[in-house]
Amino acid sequence: MSKRKPVKYLSQKEIEEILFRESSDEDVDDVEAEEMYDSDSDIDYIPKPGEDDESDSDGFEPGTSSHLRKKTKMQHQDSGRPPTRKIVPGPVASVSTAHPTSPATNPAAPSTPDAVPASPDAAPATSHAGQGRRRCSNEDDGMAYVVRLKNSSYTSASGFRWSSRPQTSATTRTAARNIMPSFTPGPTPEASNADTPEKCFLLFFEDQIIDQIVTWTNIRIDAEAAKYQKRTGTLQRTTPAEMRALLGICIFSGCQKDNHLSTKEMWNPATGAPVYRAAMSEGRFSFLLTCLRFDDPDTRQERQAMDKFAPIRKIWQIFIDNCKKLYVPSENITVDEQLLGFRGRCPFRMYIPNKPAKYGIKLVLANDAHSKYLLAGIPYLGKLATQRQDGQSLGQYFTKELTKQYHHTNRNVTTDNWFTSVPLAIDLLENCGMTLVGTVKANKKEIPQVMKVKENRTPGTTAFLFTKELTLVFFLPDKASKKKIVLLISSMHTQPSIGPTHKPEVIEFYNKTKGGVDTFDQMCAHYGCGRKTKRWPMCVFYGMINAGVINSWIIHKENAMKRDDNYLQRRPYMQALALALIKPWAEQRLPSSNLSRQLRILICTVLDIPSLGTLASEGGPVAAESSGPLVRCADCPSGSDRKTRHRCHVCRRPVCPRHYYPACTDCM
Repeated sequence: MSKRKPVKYLSQKEIEEILFRESSDEDVDDVEAEEMYDSDSDIDYIPKPGEDDESDSDGFEPGTSSHLRKKTKMQHQDSGRPPTRKIVPGPVASVSTAHPTSPATNPAAPSTPDAVPASPDAAPATSHAGQGRRRCSNEDDGMAYVVRLKNSSYTSASGFRWSSRPQTSATTRTAARNIMPSFTPGPTPEASNADTPEKCFLLFFEDQIIDQIVTWTNIRIDAEAAKYQKRTGTLQRTTPAEMRALLGICIFSGCQKDNHLSTKEMWNPATGAPVYRAAMSEGRFSFLLTCLRFDDPDTRQERQAMDKFAPIRKIWQIFIDNCKKLYVPSENITVDEQLLGFRGRCPFRMYIPNKPAKYGIKLVLANDAHSKYLLAGIPYLGKLATQRQDGQSLGQYFTKELTKQYHHTNRNVTTDNWFTSVPLAIDLLENCGMTLVGTVKANKKEIPQVMKVKENRTPGTTAFLFTKELTLVFFLPDKASKKKIVLLISSMHTQPSIGPTHKPEVIEFYNKTKGGVDTFDQMCAHYGCGRKTKRWPMCVFYGMINAGVINSWIIHKENAMKRDDNYLQRRPYMQALALALIKPWAEQRLPSSNLSRQLRILICTVLDIPSLGTLASEGGPVAAESSGPLVRCADCPSGSDRKTRHRCHVCRRPVCPRHYYPACTDCM
């Protein structure tokens, strides 16, 4: 009879460990030591149980398997929660509810003063407190490690206090700041009926702007014409129709990229586009650009003492007001700067080395982050010339002024580090009803020292700090050659969330919404209408034309999409717009007796205008008038004394058979 083996009884601790391993195997594929994410690896973030803010508040022992199982189940459900900003159709991100813990709870943690990054070679930890877990879709992918902050709170040099734990529970409902009121982005009712390029553009360059330009330009023309003994056609006063034709030439030269060519080359029959000659003569175009003015010269000096932008302020403000009232932006607005290249004399010319033009006039703009529509703009006239409240930074002033029309709509503003600051984010949230996401400079006094440290930190790591209103994100990119850190502030995000690209959700959101102004600036440069000039008001005026073309094209495109109709791409749109602006003026100058026959034919052909025969008010005789007197031919030299009874069919000038060409109306 075989001897029975003695029975080995398990201790309570061993039973709990077995139960924990079984429950863990059901929920996760692998357990890693405080892993965060790798931007190049395709993985999903799985929160670790046992690290909730109130881990000991429900009466369970932290080490029991039932407590761990309950926490794991709850956090698995939370990981698929949709974005907190309800109206924003952003990507669904995995939300981490695991919070940093003190290194004292983890005996294996290295002893560093402020941060505890896990070692890349560390084996899976057996201690359950202070560890993060993540399901990995590819076990061979490399994993970056989270920066575990040592303390529960940190204070900056200015006394601003941050917490290492979120101040809002991930299980609560969407914050009120992220709930958008109902609205429909796109053209307003005033702009929704514009169905042609010309109508869309003239919504922005309305009659009031054209009349202002014509009034003050004619004063300058009179002053210039007084210098000549004879006032030729080139020196005549201008009209609104001719001014729109001038805009049409600038727009057409922009879409053809002729704006930097000389006028001689543009008006050359062999090399230039015929539409330029159909619109006006080369001399007239150059003369109008020279005389173009936008304000009263008699009061300019007085106004300039108060406002450096006075020479063009009035039409600029009318244009910006039109931009504001004709479009409803989406939930995200971008505030950034644009530099209009200019190297002439200007009291507020700026030097920005990272811009393509480097020297020029700085405009601070607000654009829709989705459509790139220009919503508002303020010229930067210098630190001293900017009227702002005491203690208010320039970035805070410009951001609040540009978004004033959209305060208390819960929209988000995305800014770069020239604008972003902690006081601005809090001010927008508490007083203006808007959230802010933006990069921030590390030298801001509200940033604690722990978020500036990059030594001994692994590329791809991140760290979070929180207040009730803000989230501060530290990120060290994977491929940063100099380990340049990225700091962002968000009053929209409240949790340490990881997005689909395995970067912090704050960075993903910033990358998607930061390009509103930059893309708008690139569009202006690609088909720019500006010409070389020595006068800075003309530089701003060309910038207004570019902005008006882009905004009107966005109106045209969105109106066509609402009608389920096809819309023109930007270059064909600019061509159609230019021809529509030129045509009314060409029709007015067509009957002029100073135009050659070839030029009349060119105008009718290029602009699709009916021939002169159909425009004549009275038809003239085709054959010689036998009853009329003999009159000297107007085209023959006076010495020949050649007389005729033939007359031109349109202008009624006497012409001999040598200069008389009978033709049908179509051929004319």
